[in-house]
Amino acid sequence: MMRESKCPFMRLTFFLLSLLVRASDALTPALSFRRAVATATPQRSRSLGVSACHNGHRFDADKHAADGNGEIMIVGAGWVGSRLATHLHDRGELVRVTNRPGIDQRHKEPYFEPVPLADDVPRHEFDITDPTTWDSLPAPETLQAAVVTFATKTGTCELFWEQYLQYVPRVVCYSSTAVYQVGVPGQQVDEHTPLRDSPRALAETYMQERGATVLTIAGIFGEAQGARGVCNCLTSYVQSGAVLNGGKIVNMVHVDDIIAATAAVLALPADAERGVRMNIGGHDFKLRELMAHCRHVATPEVMDSDDPNSKLVSSNYLLNRVLPPGFAFKEPFLAPVPYAVTK
Repeated sequence: MMRESKCPFMRLTFFLLSLLVRASDALTPALSFRRAVATATPQRSRSLGVSACHNGHRFDADKHAADGNGEIMIVGAGWVGSRLATHLHDRGELVRVTNRPGIDQRHKEPYFEPVPLADDVPRHEFDITDPTTWDSLPAPETLQAAVVTFATKTGTCELFWEQYLQYVPRVVCYSSTAVYQVGVPGQQVDEHTPLRDSPRALAETYMQERGATVLTIAGIFGEAQGARGVCNCLTSYVQSGAVLNGGKIVNMVHVDDIIAATAAVLALPADAERGVRMNIGGHDFKLRELMAHCRHVATPEVMDSDDPNSKLVSSNYLLNRVLPPGFAFKEPFLAPVPYAVTK
């Protein structure tokens, strides 16, 4: 308790000192609470593979703040995203995923069906077009990175970036080589090729300008006997009613190569390759080569001429700057074909 004085100046001095004491007393509980939270937070040792648990989910915000070892969230655990999540989980990363509300992953068509995830991978129902679902996501500061696997559009991605993604240390967005403008048949495209004026390209540019790394992916294929083997992809293309043109240039990349490229980007130093676009082009070939490999039965309506939308996708930036020396994309035509592709 402050003693009183008859001197006005001293009384003012004592009054100001009392305010400082009250302010200090008010701050002490808050500071003590923050110290208690920091002390109580379990630590995770990456070398031993020991993980912390918080509210049933594995993560450690304090550890992440210190050295960036937070969780990786796969935003959209579909055909590629689920395989990426499995790869990261199997190598010891803390992973969580999102799926759209009301979507039963077990009843998707084989072409879109994800792989099953481990029971300890947390899931969140999330729809970028429905902000009411955003609250289900973990605090962005607890994450090491977020990988957005689905196509984004203007009108929704900007708000999600401003309210969430900008606070995640590293953001990776999947794109498609279809965003590139093609002026002449067979044009080679790289990361400097102009983009189409599409909602997807504009949304990706918005995020890229704010630090996201954009991975531009060619057509995706998987194991030969699976739903996305190259011949099954051709079957789906034929059955969709598309006009076949043997002269069309096709760019395709194996899902394992997409995962390898994504993992390599996630392993980069925090400030490396931020705000850039990189192509994952895989291999290119003429559609007639794919038809021959798959023993497609030729029909009269099959053309063989230059296709105005054909392009050759360069992956040199990714190969030279991110992937390890000697990395080679998987070949699409190595596996034998057990049947002929027909309409």
